[in-house]
Amino acid sequence: MAIVFDGRAFAAEKEEVLKGRIFGLKARGVHPKLASIIIGSDPASVLYVGLKKKAAERIGAELDIYKIPENTKLEDLLLLISSLNTDDTVYGIMIQMPLPEKLEEKRDTIINLISPDKDVDGLRPDSDYLHPTSKAVIDIIHAAEKELKIVKLGTTCVVGATGMVGIPLVRELEEEGYTVIKCNTKTADLQGQSLQADILVSVTGIQGIIKADMVKKGAIVVDVGSPKGDVNYYEVERKAAFITPVPGGVGPVTISCLLENLISAC
Repeated sequence: MAIVFDGRAFAAEKEEVLKGRIFGLKARGVHPKLASIIIGSDPASVLYVGLKKKAAERIGAELDIYKIPENTKLEDLLLLISSLNTDDTVYGIMIQMPLPEKLEEKRDTIINLISPDKDVDGLRPDSDYLHPTSKAVIDIIHAAEKELKIVKLGTTCVVGATGMVGIPLVRELEEEGYTVIKCNTKTADLQGQSLQADILVSVTGIQGIIKADMVKKGAIVVDVGSPKGDVNYYEVERKAAFITPVPGGVGPVTISCLLENLISAC
C-alpha cells in the first residue's frame, strides 16, 4: 500500500512559514495584496477563488476579488488589468481560468498584459514566477523523495507535458536534473512510456486515464487531475509507493504556492 500524501496538512505547514514572512514584510510597511479577476459565474471558479481568499486571510495577506460579467468587453478587461499593473498596493494579479468562450481566443493578449513581476500565477512565458500548480508538484515530489529516503533523481514521466501546467513543470524538472519523459493523451504506447517512470505525474484532466498497469511498482504518483483524478486511485494505490489523492492532494498545496509567489513579489 502506498503512502497517501496529505495535501491539506502539507499546505498548513507552508502557511505557518508564510505567516512569519508576512509578519516581517508588514514590519517594514509592506502589505501583500493579490488581485483576483473572475469573469462570469462558473461555480468551480467561484469556489476556487473563495478558497484562495480564505487561505490569504489565514496568513495575513489580502485578496481582492474583481467579479466582472461574462459578456464584458475585452477593452474593459484590459483596462482593469492595466490599472492593477500600475497600482503600487497590488503585488500580484491573477485571472481565474477557464476564460469564457468568447474571450478564450484572446487569452494570450489578456495574460501577456499582466506585468511579469505581478504574474504570480506564472502564466506568461516570461513570468518571474513558476506556475503554482507546477511548483506544488515539485514540492510534493521532493516531499515524497524525503519520505521514501530517495536521494537519486528518478526518471519522471509527465502525462500532459504540453499543457499550461505541463510545460513549466517539465522545464523545472529538467533544470533540477530529472530525466523527463514527455507524454500526452495521444502518445503512442503511453503505457510503455509511463512504465519506465520512477515518478509519474498526470495532468490531463481525463478521469481515470492512469491505470495500475501503466504504473511501475514502487513509483511516486502525483495526480493533478481536476475536478476528478486522472489516476484510477484504488488500483494504483496498491502498486505505488507514494500517491496523491483527489481531492486533498495537489490542490491545497497549489494555493499555498500561489501565496508563496505573492510574498516573493513583495
